[in-house]
Amino acid sequence: MSISASCQRRTFLLASGAVILAGCGRKTQSQNSLRIGIASAPDSMDPAQGQFASAALLFKQLYTPLTNYGADGGLAPGLAKSWEISEDGLRWIFTLRQGLQWSDTEPITAKDVVASTRYLLNPESTYADAGDFSLLENVEAVLAGELPVEKLGVRQISTFVVQFSFTRPLGVFAELMREFYPSPEHILAQPTSNWPNPPNFVGSGPYLLTQGTQQSMTLVRNPLAPDATNIDTVYISVVEDAATRARMVRAGDLDLVEDPPTNQIAALSTQEEVALHGWKAPRFVYLKVNHKHPALSDIRVRQALNLVVDRTFIADKLFEGAAQVANSILPDLHANSSTFPERIKQAKQLLADAGYGDGLTISLLHSGEFRERMAVVLAQNWKQIGVTCYLQASDGPGLYAFIEAGEFDLALASFDRGLKRENWRLIEPFESDGFAANFNWTNLQYDQAVAAARAEANPVKRSWYASQAADIIHEDAAIIPLIFEQKFWLANPDLNGFSDKVTPDQWRFLNWR
Repeated sequence: MSISASCQRRTFLLASGAVILAGCGRKTQSQNSLRIGIASAPDSMDPAQGQFASAALLFKQLYTPLTNYGADGGLAPGLAKSWEISEDGLRWIFTLRQGLQWSDTEPITAKDVVASTRYLLNPESTYADAGDFSLLENVEAVLAGELPVEKLGVRQISTFVVQFSFTRPLGVFAELMREFYPSPEHILAQPTSNWPNPPNFVGSGPYLLTQGTQQSMTLVRNPLAPDATNIDTVYISVVEDAATRARMVRAGDLDLVEDPPTNQIAALSTQEEVALHGWKAPRFVYLKVNHKHPALSDIRVRQALNLVVDRTFIADKLFEGAAQVANSILPDLHANSSTFPERIKQAKQLLADAGYGDGLTISLLHSGEFRERMAVVLAQNWKQIGVTCYLQASDGPGLYAFIEAGEFDLALASFDRGLKRENWRLIEPFESDGFAANFNWTNLQYDQAVAAARAEANPVKRSWYASQAADIIHEDAAIIPLIFEQKFWLANPDLNGFSDKVTPDQWRFLNWR
């Protein structure tokens, strides 16, 4: 099996009615197995190569990170049982649990952590979380090919102790390591190995990958995993259409699916044959503003557009309560107490002061379907202040191609931080080298606030720096926040083990009633 395929190769043939279902026909559910439907195929099972959110979801089942997420999403032991930071904040030392084994019975030691760090940060890697190591000693020179990976600031102190060294303090490093998945050094040393594809998969997580195609995978319990799991076998099916995923749970063909259709949430919440689980999640929906646009480069224009967005209507009517109003990149900040007529009056004055009292024409790029309904509401809001907005639809890849090329005025965008729920993780995407910083805006003070949050080991002080960053991006009207979408999973009502705080991204906690 090759799980590294392009998006085009992942097209699911729903139009013809063809649905590839792992464990198909299992209407009577075994208490030792679970059938899960995900929205897209992972691009790789190798942590050094996987870029998609679906790959990150599978990594949590197949590998044990250095530190881990607890059942409530907090910081918990992973391969490491303990960790400590030096007084100057420049060194982190992790002590591994002794007696751990890879699924092929080889011992897990600090040597694996060092080898994995070098593997993930070599110049040929496409490691999605390489930014988590941006302050590691010599990492820039290594990634540029100017120094060998052996010069990275990571070393084995003893069999079960590893040290990371940094150029600047990094107080959040233990939390970052919840997404760092060490791989077996003895496998990485074999460049011709077919790892991580089955039957050559070797891992440390609660499950092992035993079978797989682009559209279906089978995971079985790893008896050597550091943390136990309740269910023996997981059958995964890629079902790209949200309505089809929901329908398959109702029909008994799947037991758990992510992201049921937004327009069905209210109805699904009342149906006895399914259980709808929802969480307030860091799924931020906002408008990217092209700061090179002649009109949008003026802060008064951006402020005017932001003022008259009817977020309450979007959250309550379009999402039927399955979203929360976002006035800021952080929840519960920067609420505007003015009435809507007052905001319209203020916005008109801002446009007049900017020289657009006679009107302004802009375009809004969106990805179609439900996002188009949001775009229509925004265009109607802006019409009330003399702004004409033309809507331009594109599919997801096309939308981001336009954004990367700078060929847009406004673009409806979103990101999902998953289990990375802390406030400082929500401000990261918009720093100068963040993954969402592609709308021609940079701010030195913002970057400094983000850096200060990352450096700070004290979570209270860290939240203060995150709020400072949120204030800066809000005052500059750099983006236009819209909503925080809730995250939903739809399940068989007999499936148990869900947390009321975080999404079920770690399937080891699930069990049958």
